[in-house]
Amino acid sequence: MKIEIFDPAMCCATGVCGPSVDPDLVRIQESLRQIQKHAPAVKVARCGLLSDPQAFVTNSAVAELLEVEGPDCLPLVYVNGELISKRCYPGNEQLQEILKQAGFEVTLGEKKKASCGCGVGSC
Repeated sequence: MKIEIFDPAMCCATGVCGPSVDPDLVRIQESLRQIQKHAPAVKVARCGLLSDPQAFVTNSAVAELLEVEGPDCLPLVYVNGELISKRCYPGNEQLQEILKQAGFEVTLGEKKKASCGCGVGSC
């Protein structure tokens, strides 16, 4: 299984740096990290418009979308060559379902408890 992400122009490869970080970029980066950790057979390739422009040219489907719709169509997310998301990143539930259909059980986006409930300063 292969997940390919074609990102818009960002400040770095993940877009999770700088003074104002998009929380969705943080979420997708963490989701991809979890996928790679718990399902290492899943290959994840992330290409940035500024850092890897050749990948956008080499993939004819991506090149065609960019030519017709311009960079506003980014990000594009493909799973095994099939476009699953355009102009936004897939949600964690969507990613989990896709992984599950391919035989991978990965839980994404679980939040840690804010507190154990034992009281202020007890833990």
